[in-house]
Amino acid sequence: MVTEPSFVQLVTQALIGAGRPLTLAEIKARVDMVRPVRTRNPQATLRNAISNVRLIASLGGHPARYTWWPRHLSDNTFRQPLAASNLESGTLVLNDETWWALWPDFFAGPSRSEGQVTLALANGPTLHTRIEHLVAGQAVWGLPPTLALAEWYRQQEMMPQDALIVRVLDADARCYAMEPCRHADREEAAIAARNQALADAAEVVLRAGRMGMPEFDLLPRLIAHGAYRDPLPPDPWEGVLRGDLRFVLGNREVNLAGRLVDYLEREQEVPPDPWASPRPLGNRRKLYAGLTQGARSDQARRAWGACLFDRGMDHLWAGWSLAAEAYYREALRLDPGHADAWVHLGNRRFEEGHVAEALGHYERGQAAAEARTIGDPAHYAGPFWGDVDSRPFMRALHGRGLCLWRLGQVDEARQVFTWMLELNPDDNQGVRFLLRDLDEDLSWEESTAREEEWMRQVDVV
Repeated sequence: MVTEPSFVQLVTQALIGAGRPLTLAEIKARVDMVRPVRTRNPQATLRNAISNVRLIASLGGHPARYTWWPRHLSDNTFRQPLAASNLESGTLVLNDETWWALWPDFFAGPSRSEGQVTLALANGPTLHTRIEHLVAGQAVWGLPPTLALAEWYRQQEMMPQDALIVRVLDADARCYAMEPCRHADREEAAIAARNQALADAAEVVLRAGRMGMPEFDLLPRLIAHGAYRDPLPPDPWEGVLRGDLRFVLGNREVNLAGRLVDYLEREQEVPPDPWASPRPLGNRRKLYAGLTQGARSDQARRAWGACLFDRGMDHLWAGWSLAAEAYYREALRLDPGHADAWVHLGNRRFEEGHVAEALGHYERGQAAAEARTIGDPAHYAGPFWGDVDSRPFMRALHGRGLCLWRLGQVDEARQVFTWMLELNPDDNQGVRFLLRDLDEDLSWEESTAREEEWMRQVDVV
Protein backbone atom coordinates (compact mmCIF):
# COMPACT_ATOMS: atom_id res chain seq x y z
CA MET A 1 0.00 0.00 0.00
CA VAL A 2 1.40 3.38 -1.08
CA THR A 3 1.04 6.13 1.54
CA GLU A 4 0.18 9.59 0.29
CA PRO A 5 2.77 12.26 1.11
CA SER A 6 1.77 14.57 3.94
CA PHE A 7 1.00 18.22 3.33
CA VAL A 8 4.13 19.08 5.34
CA GLN A 9 6.19 17.03 2.88
CA LEU A 10 4.44 18.55 -0.13
CA VAL A 11 4.85 22.13 1.10
CA THR A 12 8.53 21.43 1.73
CA GLN A 13 9.01 19.98 -1.75
CA ALA A 14 7.17 22.91 -3.32
CA LEU A 15 9.42 25.54 -1.73
CA ILE A 16 12.68 23.65 -2.23
CA GLY A 17 11.84 23.01 -5.87
CA ALA A 18 10.68 26.54 -6.59
CA GLY A 19 14.01 28.26 -6.05
CA ARG A 20 12.19 31.48 -5.15
CA PRO A 21 9.65 32.70 -2.55
CA LEU A 22 6.06 31.62 -3.17
CA THR A 23 2.68 32.97 -2.12
CA LEU A 24 0.20 30.65 -0.45
CA ALA A 25 -1.75 30.42 -3.69
CA GLU A 26 1.39 29.38 -5.57
CA ILE A 27 2.21 26.77 -2.92
CA LYS A 28 -1.33 25.39 -3.16
CA ALA A 29 -1.11 25.15 -6.95
CA ARG A 30 2.09 23.09 -6.67
CA VAL A 31 0.70 20.89 -3.90
CA ASP A 32 -2.54 20.28 -5.82
CA MET A 33 -0.52 18.85 -8.69
CA VAL A 34 0.51 15.98 -6.41
CA ARG A 35 -2.32 15.77 -3.88
CA PRO A 36 -5.31 18.08 -4.12
CA VAL A 37 -6.12 19.87 -0.87
CA ARG A 38 -9.77 18.94 -0.24
CA THR A 39 -10.04 19.94 3.42
CA ARG A 40 -12.74 22.32 4.63
CA ASN A 41 -10.24 25.19 4.71
CA PRO A 42 -7.35 24.48 2.32
CA GLN A 43 -5.51 27.70 3.17
CA ALA A 44 -5.57 26.91 6.89
CA THR A 45 -4.36 23.39 6.16
CA LEU A 46 -1.37 24.69 4.21
CA ARG A 47 -0.59 27.40 6.77
CA ASN A 48 -0.57 24.75 9.46
CA ALA A 49 1.82 22.65 7.35
CA ILE A 50 4.09 25.66 6.83
CA SER A 51 4.16 26.41 10.56
CA ASN A 52 5.46 22.89 11.20
CA VAL A 53 8.55 23.35 9.01
CA ARG A 54 11.21 25.44 10.77
CA LEU A 55 13.20 25.85 7.55
CA ILE A 56 10.38 27.88 5.99
CA ALA A 57 10.26 31.61 6.75
CA SER A 58 7.66 34.21 5.88
CA LEU A 59 8.85 37.33 4.07
CA GLY A 60 5.59 39.15 4.81
CA GLY A 61 3.90 41.28 2.20
CA HIS A 62 0.38 41.27 0.76
CA PRO A 63 -0.01 38.50 -0.11
CA ALA A 64 2.64 36.97 2.15
CA ARG A 65 5.50 35.11 0.51
CA TYR A 66 7.23 32.07 1.97
CA THR A 67 10.77 30.90 1.35
CA TRP A 68 13.15 28.06 2.17
CA TRP A 69 15.42 30.30 4.24
CA PRO A 70 18.69 28.25 4.21
CA ARG A 71 18.81 29.07 0.48
CA HIS A 72 19.49 32.67 1.49
CA LEU A 73 22.54 31.83 3.63
CA SER A 74 25.29 31.83 1.00
CA ASP A 75 27.50 34.95 1.11
CA ASN A 76 26.04 36.01 4.45
CA THR A 77 28.54 37.20 7.08
CA PHE A 78 28.20 37.04 10.84
CA ARG A 79 30.16 38.50 13.75
CA GLN A 80 31.12 35.87 16.34
CA PRO A 81 32.44 37.17 19.71
CA LEU A 82 35.33 35.44 21.46
CA ALA A 83 35.82 34.68 25.14
CA ALA A 84 38.99 33.99 27.10
CA SER A 85 37.84 30.40 27.65
CA ASN A 86 37.64 29.89 23.86
CA LEU A 87 41.24 30.97 23.42
CA GLU A 88 42.53 28.83 26.27
CA SER A 89 40.78 25.59 25.26
CA GLY A 90 40.47 25.89 21.50
CA THR A 91 36.67 25.94 21.63
CA LEU A 92 34.13 28.30 20.09
CA VAL A 93 30.85 28.95 21.90
CA LEU A 94 28.50 30.02 19.13
CA ASN A 95 26.19 33.00 19.36
CA ASP A 96 22.70 32.73 17.89
CA GLU A 97 23.42 33.96 14.37
CA THR A 98 26.52 31.83 13.83
CA TRP A 99 24.79 28.77 15.29
CA TRP A 100 21.88 29.16 12.85
CA ALA A 101 24.29 29.69 9.96
CA LEU A 102 26.42 26.65 10.78
CA TRP A 103 23.53 24.34 11.67
CA PRO A 104 20.40 25.64 9.93
CA ASP A 105 18.53 22.32 10.11
CA PHE A 106 18.95 21.88 13.88
CA PHE A 107 15.17 22.06 14.38
CA ALA A 108 14.37 19.87 11.38
CA GLY A 109 13.48 16.90 13.57
CA PRO A 110 14.66 13.39 12.69
CA SER A 111 16.00 14.56 9.32
CA ARG A 112 18.46 17.04 10.80
CA SER A 113 22.17 16.70 10.14
CA GLU A 114 24.73 15.90 12.83
CA GLY A 115 26.23 19.40 12.84
CA GLN A 116 29.32 18.73 10.71
CA VAL A 117 31.03 21.85 9.36
CA THR A 118 34.11 22.70 7.31
CA LEU A 119 35.91 25.89 8.35
CA ALA A 120 38.51 27.56 6.15
CA LEU A 121 40.61 29.46 8.70
CA ALA A 122 42.29 32.59 7.31
CA ASN A 123 46.05 32.03 6.97
CA GLY A 124 45.53 28.65 8.57
CA PRO A 125 44.28 25.12 7.99
CA THR A 126 40.89 23.91 6.88
CA LEU A 127 39.17 22.46 9.93
CA HIS A 128 36.66 19.63 9.68
CA THR A 129 34.67 19.51 12.90
CA ARG A 130 31.13 19.38 14.26
CA ILE A 131 28.95 21.40 16.58
CA GLU A 132 28.35 19.83 19.98
CA HIS A 133 26.45 20.54 23.19
CA LEU A 134 29.19 22.03 25.38
CA VAL A 135 27.62 22.61 28.81
CA ALA A 136 25.34 20.05 30.45
CA GLY A 137 22.01 21.50 31.50
CA GLN A 138 22.49 24.71 29.51
CA ALA A 139 21.71 25.69 25.93
CA VAL A 140 25.38 26.21 25.04
CA TRP A 141 26.47 24.88 21.66
CA GLY A 142 29.70 25.26 19.76
CA LEU A 143 32.92 23.69 18.54
CA PRO A 144 34.55 21.29 21.02
CA PRO A 145 38.20 21.68 22.14
CA THR A 146 40.42 21.41 19.08
CA LEU A 147 44.21 21.73 19.08
CA ALA A 148 44.23 23.14 15.55
CA LEU A 149 41.79 25.90 16.53
CA ALA A 150 43.74 26.73 19.70
CA GLU A 151 46.95 26.98 17.68
CA TRP A 152 45.25 29.20 15.09
CA TYR A 153 44.04 31.53 17.85
CA ARG A 154 47.61 31.74 19.13
CA GLN A 155 49.12 32.39 15.70
CA GLN A 156 46.58 35.13 15.02
CA GLU A 157 47.30 36.66 18.47
CA MET A 158 43.59 36.76 19.25
CA MET A 159 42.39 38.48 22.43
CA PRO A 160 39.12 37.98 24.37
CA GLN A 161 37.67 41.31 23.20
CA ASP A 162 38.26 40.36 19.55
CA ALA A 163 35.74 38.66 17.28
CA LEU A 164 35.62 36.36 14.28
CA ILE A 165 34.01 37.08 10.94
CA VAL A 166 32.22 33.99 9.66
CA ARG A 167 31.23 33.95 5.99
CA VAL A 168 29.00 31.30 4.45
CA LEU A 169 30.70 29.85 1.37
CA ASP A 170 28.33 26.97 0.60
CA ALA A 171 25.32 26.49 2.87
CA ASP A 172 24.40 23.09 1.40
CA ALA A 173 27.92 21.72 1.86
CA ARG A 174 28.30 23.50 5.25
CA CYS A 175 31.51 25.26 4.19
CA TYR A 176 32.50 28.53 5.87
CA ALA A 177 35.39 31.00 5.90
CA MET A 178 36.57 32.33 9.26
CA GLU A 179 38.88 35.28 9.81
CA PRO A 180 39.93 37.36 12.83
CA CYS A 181 38.46 40.79 13.52
CA ARG A 182 40.44 42.69 16.12
CA HIS A 183 38.66 45.04 18.45
CA ALA A 184 41.25 47.74 17.79
CA ASP A 185 40.36 47.64 14.07
CA ARG A 186 36.59 48.08 14.51
CA GLU A 187 35.12 50.64 12.14
CA GLU A 188 32.63 52.01 14.64
CA ALA A 189 30.73 54.31 12.28
CA ALA A 190 30.36 51.62 9.63
CA ILE A 191 29.31 48.98 12.16
CA ALA A 192 26.80 51.41 13.68
CA ALA A 193 25.26 51.80 10.22
CA ARG A 194 25.06 48.02 9.83
CA ASN A 195 23.49 47.74 13.29
CA GLN A 196 20.90 50.32 12.29
CA ALA A 197 20.13 48.38 9.11
CA LEU A 198 19.71 45.18 11.13
CA ALA A 199 17.33 46.90 13.56
CA ASP A 200 15.34 48.40 10.68
CA ALA A 201 15.02 44.95 9.09
CA ALA A 202 13.85 43.53 12.42
CA GLU A 203 11.15 46.21 12.64
CA VAL A 204 9.92 45.31 9.16
CA VAL A 205 9.79 41.62 10.09
CA LEU A 206 7.97 42.25 13.36
CA ARG A 207 5.43 44.63 11.81
CA ALA A 208 4.50 41.90 9.35
CA GLY A 209 3.32 39.80 12.31
CA ARG A 210 0.58 40.42 14.81
CA MET A 211 2.46 40.69 18.10
CA GLY A 212 5.82 39.45 19.38
CA MET A 213 7.95 36.86 17.63
CA PRO A 214 10.01 34.02 19.10
CA GLU A 215 13.74 34.38 18.57
CA PHE A 216 13.84 31.14 16.57
CA ASP A 217 11.42 32.69 14.07
CA LEU A 218 13.02 36.13 13.92
CA LEU A 219 16.56 35.11 12.98
CA PRO A 220 15.65 33.00 9.93
CA ARG A 221 13.44 35.82 8.69
CA LEU A 222 16.24 38.35 9.12
CA ILE A 223 18.51 36.07 7.11
CA ALA A 224 15.85 35.65 4.44
CA HIS A 225 15.42 39.44 4.28
CA GLY A 226 19.14 39.82 3.50
CA ALA A 227 20.05 41.50 6.80
CA TYR A 228 23.44 39.74 6.84
CA ARG A 229 24.24 39.91 3.14
CA ASP A 230 27.07 42.42 3.47
CA PRO A 231 30.84 41.92 3.81
CA LEU A 232 30.73 43.90 7.06
CA PRO A 233 28.47 42.11 9.57
CA PRO A 234 26.56 43.91 12.31
CA ASP A 235 27.10 43.20 15.98
CA PRO A 236 25.16 40.23 17.41
CA TRP A 237 21.43 40.81 16.98
CA GLU A 238 20.43 40.56 20.63
CA GLY A 239 22.69 43.41 21.76
CA VAL A 240 21.72 45.49 18.74
CA LEU A 241 18.00 45.22 19.46
CA ARG A 242 18.42 45.73 23.21
CA GLY A 243 20.27 48.93 22.37
CA ASP A 244 17.41 50.21 20.18
CA LEU A 245 14.43 51.71 22.00
CA ARG A 246 11.99 50.34 19.44
CA PHE A 247 12.35 46.80 20.76
CA VAL A 248 11.85 44.94 24.01
CA LEU A 249 13.32 41.46 24.50
CA GLY A 250 12.33 38.87 27.05
CA ASN A 251 11.14 35.29 27.52
CA ARG A 252 12.96 34.30 24.31
CA GLU A 253 10.69 36.64 22.34
CA VAL A 254 11.09 40.01 20.63
CA ASN A 255 8.37 42.66 20.67
CA LEU A 256 8.01 46.14 19.30
CA ALA A 257 7.79 48.25 22.46
CA GLY A 258 5.14 50.58 21.03
CA ARG A 259 2.92 47.74 19.87
CA LEU A 260 3.18 46.01 23.25
CA VAL A 261 2.29 49.25 25.04
CA ASP A 262 -0.73 49.72 22.76
CA TYR A 263 -1.91 46.21 23.59
CA LEU A 264 -1.44 46.70 27.33
CA GLU A 265 -3.32 49.99 27.24
CA ARG A 266 -6.25 48.37 25.45
CA GLU A 267 -6.43 45.47 27.88
CA GLN A 268 -5.93 47.58 31.04
CA GLU A 269 -5.14 44.46 33.10
CA VAL A 270 -2.98 46.68 35.31
CA PRO A 271 -5.04 49.78 36.16
CA PRO A 272 -3.29 53.16 36.22
CA ASP A 273 -2.44 54.84 39.50
CA PRO A 274 -5.04 57.64 39.86
CA TRP A 275 -2.41 59.89 41.46
CA ALA A 276 0.17 59.43 38.70
CA SER A 277 0.78 61.64 35.66
CA PRO A 278 -2.45 61.99 33.67
CA ARG A 279 -2.75 60.59 30.17
CA PRO A 280 -2.25 63.46 27.69
CA LEU A 281 -4.74 64.17 24.95
CA GLY A 282 -3.97 63.30 21.36
CA ASN A 283 -2.03 60.56 19.59
CA ARG A 284 1.49 60.02 20.89
CA ARG A 285 2.58 58.50 17.57
CA LYS A 286 2.46 61.95 15.99
CA LEU A 287 5.13 63.08 18.43
CA TYR A 288 7.96 60.71 17.55
CA ALA A 289 11.27 62.46 16.95
CA GLY A 290 11.50 64.13 13.57
CA LEU A 291 7.75 64.47 13.03
CA THR A 292 7.17 67.68 14.96
CA GLN A 293 9.21 70.57 16.23
CA GLY A 294 8.82 73.47 18.60
CA ALA A 295 8.26 74.13 22.28
CA ARG A 296 4.64 72.99 22.19
CA SER A 297 5.51 69.54 20.85
CA ASP A 298 8.42 69.28 23.29
CA GLN A 299 5.99 69.88 26.13
CA ALA A 300 3.66 67.20 24.75
CA ARG A 301 6.51 64.71 24.42
CA ARG A 302 7.52 65.31 28.05
CA ALA A 303 3.93 64.85 29.18
CA TRP A 304 3.67 61.56 27.32
CA GLY A 305 7.07 60.48 28.65
CA ALA A 306 5.94 61.10 32.24
CA CYS A 307 2.67 59.25 31.68
CA LEU A 308 4.32 56.25 30.03
CA PHE A 309 6.99 56.04 32.73
CA ASP A 310 4.33 56.04 35.45
CA ARG A 311 2.45 53.29 33.61
CA GLY A 312 5.71 51.38 33.50
CA MET A 313 5.98 51.66 37.27
CA ASP A 314 2.37 50.44 37.60
CA HIS A 315 3.37 47.28 35.73
CA LEU A 316 6.65 46.89 37.59
CA TRP A 317 4.88 46.96 40.96
CA ALA A 318 2.40 44.41 39.61
CA GLY A 319 5.30 42.10 38.78
CA TRP A 320 5.20 42.61 35.00
CA SER A 321 8.83 43.65 34.47
CA LEU A 322 8.90 43.05 30.71
CA ALA A 323 5.79 45.18 30.22
CA ALA A 324 7.35 47.84 32.44
CA GLU A 325 10.41 47.93 30.19
CA ALA A 326 8.22 48.42 27.12
CA TYR A 327 6.72 51.52 28.76
CA TYR A 328 10.16 52.87 29.76
CA ARG A 329 11.36 52.49 26.20
CA GLU A 330 8.34 54.26 24.76
CA ALA A 331 8.80 57.03 27.33
CA LEU A 332 12.41 57.50 26.21
CA ARG A 333 11.51 57.46 22.53
CA LEU A 334 9.36 60.51 23.20
CA ASP A 335 11.46 62.08 25.96
CA PRO A 336 15.13 61.02 25.96
CA GLY A 337 15.67 63.38 28.89
CA HIS A 338 13.60 61.29 31.31
CA ALA A 339 16.35 60.31 33.77
CA ASP A 340 14.40 57.75 35.78
CA ALA A 341 13.44 55.79 32.66
CA TRP A 342 17.14 55.39 31.84
CA VAL A 343 17.80 54.31 35.42
CA HIS A 344 15.11 51.65 35.34
CA LEU A 345 16.40 50.32 32.02
CA GLY A 346 19.78 50.12 33.72
CA ASN A 347 18.20 48.16 36.56
CA ARG A 348 16.81 45.63 34.07
CA ARG A 349 20.16 45.11 32.35
CA PHE A 350 21.98 44.91 35.69
CA GLU A 351 19.62 42.19 36.92
CA GLU A 352 20.18 40.25 33.69
CA GLY A 353 23.97 40.48 34.02
CA HIS A 354 24.49 42.83 31.06
CA VAL A 355 26.59 45.09 33.26
CA ALA A 356 28.33 47.17 30.58
CA GLU A 357 24.95 47.97 29.00
CA ALA A 358 23.53 48.82 32.42
CA LEU A 359 26.42 51.21 33.06
CA GLY A 360 25.65 53.03 29.81
CA HIS A 361 22.01 53.47 30.84
CA TYR A 362 22.95 54.78 34.29
CA GLU A 363 25.39 57.24 32.74
CA ARG A 364 22.68 58.52 30.41
CA GLY A 365 20.33 58.80 33.38
CA GLN A 366 22.88 60.85 35.31
CA ALA A 367 23.49 63.13 32.33
CA ALA A 368 19.73 63.57 31.78
CA ALA A 369 19.18 64.45 35.45
CA GLU A 370 22.00 66.98 35.42
CA ALA A 371 20.68 68.56 32.23
CA ARG A 372 17.08 68.81 33.39
CA THR A 373 16.96 69.21 37.18
CA ILE A 374 20.36 69.14 38.90
CA GLY A 375 22.69 71.29 36.86
CA ASP A 376 26.11 71.42 38.50
CA PRO A 377 25.74 69.12 41.55
CA ALA A 378 28.10 71.37 43.52
CA HIS A 379 25.60 74.23 43.26
CA TYR A 380 22.32 72.35 43.64
CA ALA A 381 20.16 74.25 46.12
CA GLY A 382 17.98 71.42 47.42
CA PRO A 383 18.91 68.55 49.75
CA PHE A 384 19.95 65.47 47.81
CA TRP A 385 17.39 62.68 48.18
CA GLY A 386 15.32 64.87 50.48
CA ASP A 387 14.35 66.80 47.36
CA VAL A 388 12.34 64.34 45.26
CA ASP A 389 13.60 65.90 42.01
CA SER A 390 17.14 64.83 42.92
CA ARG A 391 16.33 61.15 43.39
CA PRO A 392 16.73 60.03 39.74
CA PHE A 393 20.22 61.54 39.85
CA MET A 394 21.08 59.70 43.06
CA ARG A 395 19.65 56.44 41.74
CA ALA A 396 21.77 56.80 38.61
CA LEU A 397 24.89 57.32 40.73
CA HIS A 398 24.07 54.27 42.81
CA GLY A 399 23.67 52.14 39.69
CA ARG A 400 26.90 53.50 38.23
CA GLY A 401 28.83 52.61 41.36
CA LEU A 402 27.48 49.06 41.45
CA CYS A 403 28.32 48.52 37.78
CA LEU A 404 31.87 49.81 38.22
CA TRP A 405 32.35 47.57 41.23
CA ARG A 406 30.96 44.54 39.41
CA LEU A 407 33.23 45.28 36.42
CA GLY A 408 36.27 45.30 38.72
CA GLN A 409 36.81 49.07 38.59
CA VAL A 410 37.02 49.30 42.37
CA ASP A 411 38.66 52.72 42.72
CA GLU A 412 36.09 54.31 40.42
CA ALA A 413 33.24 52.66 42.34
CA ARG A 414 34.65 53.95 45.65
CA GLN A 415 34.79 57.47 44.23
CA VAL A 416 31.11 57.32 43.22
CA PHE A 417 29.94 55.98 46.58
CA THR A 418 32.08 58.50 48.48
CA TRP A 419 30.59 61.33 46.41
CA MET A 420 27.07 60.06 47.14
CA LEU A 421 27.80 60.12 50.87
CA GLU A 422 29.12 63.68 50.59
CA LEU A 423 25.99 64.78 48.70
CA ASN A 424 23.64 63.03 51.12
CA PRO A 425 25.22 62.46 54.57
CA ASP A 426 21.94 60.91 55.78
CA ASP A 427 22.74 58.06 53.36
CA ASN A 428 19.20 57.00 52.52
CA GLN A 429 20.63 54.54 49.95
CA GLY A 430 23.00 52.77 52.34
CA VAL A 431 26.25 53.37 50.45
CA ARG A 432 28.24 53.41 53.72
CA PHE A 433 27.78 49.64 53.84
CA LEU A 434 29.05 49.33 50.27
CA LEU A 435 32.10 51.41 51.15
CA ARG A 436 32.71 49.14 54.14
CA ASP A 437 32.70 46.08 51.88
CA LEU A 438 35.00 47.82 49.40
CA ASP A 439 37.42 48.66 52.22
CA GLU A 440 37.41 44.94 53.12
CA ASP A 441 38.36 44.13 49.50
CA LEU A 442 35.13 42.23 48.88
CA SER A 443 34.00 41.71 45.32
CA TRP A 444 30.48 42.69 44.33
CA GLU A 445 29.54 39.01 44.37
CA GLU A 446 30.96 38.55 47.89
CA SER A 447 29.18 41.66 49.13
CA THR A 448 25.89 40.42 47.67
CA ALA A 449 26.35 37.02 49.29
CA ARG A 450 27.01 38.70 52.65
CA GLU A 451 23.82 40.75 52.33
CA GLU A 452 21.78 37.68 51.36
CA GLU A 453 23.13 35.78 54.37
CA TRP A 454 22.27 38.68 56.66
CA MET A 455 18.73 38.76 55.24
CA ARG A 456 18.34 35.02 55.88
CA GLN A 457 19.40 35.47 59.48
CA VAL A 458 16.91 38.33 59.91
CA ASP A 459 14.13 36.14 58.51
CA VAL A 460 15.03 33.33 60.94
CA VAL A 461 14.89 35.69 63.90
